[in-house]
This record gives sequence, structure tokens and C-alpha cells, in this order.
Amino acid sequence: MKRKKVVPIILIFFFAIVSIFFPYDLLFSLTNDMFVTHEELDDILKNDWLISSHVVSVSAKDDNDFDKYIINYKLFNLFNIKKLKVNVVDPDRYFAGGETLGFSLQSKGVILIGGNYILSKNGIERPFENSGLKTGDIITKIDGIEINNVEDISKILKNFEGGSVSLTVTRSGETFEVEISPALDSMTNTYKLGLWVKEDAVGIGTLSFVNATTKRFGSLGHSINDSETNECIKVSGGNIYESKILGIKKGKSGKAGELIGTFNRENVIGTVDKNCEYGVYGFVDSVETITKNKTAVDIGGRLSAKPGKAQILTCLDGDEIKAYDIEIIKTNFQSACNEKSMVLRVTDKNLIAKTGGIVQGMSGSPIIQDGKLIGAVTHVFVNDATKGFGIYIDWMLEQ
Repeated sequence: MKRKKVVPIILIFFFAIVSIFFPYDLLFSLTNDMFVTHEELDDILKNDWLISSHVVSVSAKDDNDFDKYIINYKLFNLFNIKKLKVNVVDPDRYFAGGETLGFSLQSKGVILIGGNYILSKNGIERPFENSGLKTGDIITKIDGIEINNVEDISKILKNFEGGSVSLTVTRSGETFEVEISPALDSMTNTYKLGLWVKEDAVGIGTLSFVNATTKRFGSLGHSINDSETNECIKVSGGNIYESKILGIKKGKSGKAGELIGTFNRENVIGTVDKNCEYGVYGFVDSVETITKNKTAVDIGGRLSAKPGKAQILTCLDGDEIKAYDIEIIKTNFQSACNEKSMVLRVTDKNLIAKTGGIVQGMSGSPIIQDGKLIGAVTHVFVNDATKGFGIYIDWMLEQ
């Protein structure tokens, strides 16, 4: 009788141990057709004394560029308990930038830069005057129809038959309607608003990173703003171009310096789809062109950044990227995005001799510490060109 009692107790004890060590989280969190990286696949295939995994089959990459694995899980390497299908993708590879880019941004709407008179049969007319419009206003619609360029305005006014039109205008983040009466130009016999507008913004800045897996790039570390209103330009598109530095205007106390560069609009190397307070983003046309002669870099960020020595990558002559020594003076604790993540100081004598420190055009220069990309340069201290701010790369990668 004692032996009969002992056997059930042993079995109960055995199943209790199995229940305790059974990897519920692993097996029940895995779902068919889920996507994993190669590192995550290694974790999935790890065996222990209780559960073993076996790759049943692997199909090669298809047009979607990932492998498909079928995996069997066995209890004590005897009993099948789960069959899993997973898609294994290559991990994202990042490259630090440092080269100067040319930018052209197409705004959502057109930016008002002034008014003009129209010579009509009634004499000189100025629709802009007393309309309530101001320089720097962004006109996004006419009679409810979206506009992004001068041609859009002309198309709408081509069908105008008199009276007034309603303009949807954005100013200082607020949107409102303005009524304005187009005038008939006696020279061209077409209606005009008598407004000077621009539809894009151009400039140069520095590439921060490229995700070689997705082709997405990030640059500048801060937004490109309208010169009249100093507000972030909302974009409907844009391009990036190869650029070369022609000269340097050194920074001095009270006045920021700048890199003097040029670019040809025929040398398009990518497109822009986002301009925000953390930089300008889009996709490069060719990863191979951007990453030529570069090696992939590990990503750090706010958990890796610390006060101490570091380097920035930037271009000061032609298109040659060089590393320059800096010191990170302070790292700020941030639970939300902010472009002023850390305070840095240029210590490289060669950089100080050439530029005085940080100058306009260097925004976006990658910050490398302990071999990791941890951030990018964003702003210079106007009263001390050797000091400036940087943004954690975490915030840029999220855009």
C-alpha cells in the first residue's frame, strides 16, 4: 500500500516541477507569422532540460526580403507541444553621417512674403491691402481647394468669375479664413491676388544618420524654419542634394558663424517627407552612395551618453568628413523628446582654429562616444561658439 501511495506523490511532485519551470511566457507570446530579428531567433531556439526546439524547414528570402522558419517545440524532446512559423528579418544597420547636404522643402501651402499692385481697367488695385493678411502667413486653401504652389493658385483663378475668394490661412499655429477680391490684370486678362508668395525653402545642413535597412535618414536635429516667422515649415515634400563646402564664416561672441556651401538641384540623392523640431527626415535613393567608405555604427542614446570625451563628425572642406574632439559637459534626464538633450564643448584646436567652434550648417553632425552614435549637434551658444547643445539619437530615430 505504501508503494502505491508513493507513486502518485512522485508524479504529482514531478508535474508540479514541470509546471513551475514550463516557459509559459515564451511559448504563449510567440504567434504564427510573427517577425523577429536574427538575435531574437537565437533566443527562440535556445533549449533547456524541459523544452527543446527544432527547425523543421527554412525557405529562402522572397520578394519581401526575409527568411521563413518553421520550428517545432517538444517537451523532453519527445512530445510535440507547438509548431511555430516565424519570419526572420535582418536587423537594421545604421551609419553615422557627417556630410553636408543641400535641402529644398516644399511647404504645405504657400508662404506670403509681400503684396503687389495689379493694373486693371479701373486703375491700380492692391488686394493685399486691408485684407488682414500679414507677411509670413501660410495660405493652404482657396475656396476649400488645397494649394501647394503658384500653379495651383493660377488654376483656381482661371475659373474665377468675379466677387471674392476665401483663403484658409495659418498664422502662429492658428488657422482662420480671409476674404480677398482678385483683380483682373488688363495686361494678361487673368485674375490675380496681388500677392508675392514662395513655395519652398532651401539651405544646407548635416546628415546625422542613415538606416541602411530601411533607407531612412535623419538630419539637422532641429527644424528648418521660415525666415519671416521663425516657425517650423510644414512640408508636403522635398529633396536632398549632394553639397560641397566652399568656405567658413567663423563664429564670434554675439554672432554665430556659418558654413558656406553650394549644391546643384540636379544632383538629387533622396526625398524629404518630414520637417519637425527634431530634424529633417526622408529616404535616400541609394544606400550604397551614402554609406560608401563607411562602417556600420552601434546605436547608443540617452542611456549611453555621459559626461566626458566624445567626437563629432562633420564636413568643413569640400565633401571630406573628419572627426573632431569635444567634451560632453552635461547630459539631461529626459523622458520626452527635446532637442537640447546635452551640453557640449569643442576641445579640438583644429576645429576651433577653422570655425571658432560650432557654426550654422554643422547642425546634425553626429556625436560619437565610446564607438556608439549617441546624438547630434543642434544649437550653438551665441555668446560662446565653442559650446552648444546636442540631441539624443533616440529622439531622432523615433521620427
